[in-house]
Amino acid sequence: MFSTLSDPFLRVAFVTGTVALALTALLLLLTVALRIGLKRREKHALEFTALWRPVLMNALVDPTACALPALRSRDWLNFLKLWNYLQESLRGEATDSLNQVAKRLHGDEQARGLLRRGNRAERLLAILTLGNLRDRESWDDLLASAASRDNIASLNAARALIQIDPMAGVEHLMPLVLARQDWDIARLARMLGDARAAFGLLLSRTIVSLKAHQLLRALQLVEALRLQLPPATLLFLLQRRHQPPAVLAAALRVANGAAVLATVREHLAHADWRVRAQAVHALSRFGEPADLTLLTVRLGDAEWWVRYAAAQALASLPFLGHEGLAALQSTIPDMAARQILAQVSAERGLPSHRN
Repeated sequence: MFSTLSDPFLRVAFVTGTVALALTALLLLLTVALRIGLKRREKHALEFTALWRPVLMNALVDPTACALPALRSRDWLNFLKLWNYLQESLRGEATDSLNQVAKRLHGDEQARGLLRRGNRAERLLAILTLGNLRDRESWDDLLASAASRDNIASLNAARALIQIDPMAGVEHLMPLVLARQDWDIARLARMLGDARAAFGLLLSRTIVSLKAHQLLRALQLVEALRLQLPPATLLFLLQRRHQPPAVLAAALRVANGAAVLATVREHLAHADWRVRAQAVHALSRFGEPADLTLLTVRLGDAEWWVRYAAAQALASLPFLGHEGLAALQSTIPDMAARQILAQVSAERGLPSHRN
């Protein structure tokens, strides 16, 4: 056998096979070791939770009197995960009690250290912790995290800043909120929920100086937060010369009130169909009986979506009613207009005029 290994090619093949076999065995051992380590950590986490959950729940009653078990350095991550889970699950005075417990254990100092020196997962946990603690000492570090390229970390840091100080947080974050397209509008709206009034107040003061792309994002947030802009602000947006159609459409989506009604009517004849469609939707929300004729005219619009919006608006007018809608359909000479009204009536289960 060994004589056959005198061939250099066979020796190379033998050595290669031996090395491959050794590496395979080593990888198998590493996999087993990692699996065992994971199981141990999971078991320890369960034991830690079983010990500390009752302690934290008792602390909700009297956070200063309850006895706290010793907390080893290796258990800090488990503690912060459990503490934040309870923080996100509770409201009101209960969260203040949890904060007192965390500060008794110097959890605020631990979280600041993790934010500065931890890995990504630890930094995210630290951001969540500092926000729930409303820790003012970490303000500058959280501002830096909010400006980072990490989408998840930056958004959670922004949330933490608002938890600490809603008004100051909104003032510092407004440029980022308007500029960062990677921050989802729906998540931003949830995040700004606690600072809804502060955001609306600041936006109403600064909106006249925003650029078009900032305006569009600001109006999308106004809609998501269900804010009401002052009539003067709405009129500025709707009457501004050379306003991009996308901004006009977004402003019409949040328009409301008699003060802007005349301007909304003017946009029914806008060159861009998106603006016309949103003007129709606006009239469906706060239009008057006098707008019936204007909406009927839009049933003959060149764009199908505008015709559809007009039919929906007519069907939702409280002063028209089902019988009035059917009567209107019978008097319209345009076949396409009658068809779109019939379609919307069918979608809503309403009786319609039969030709």
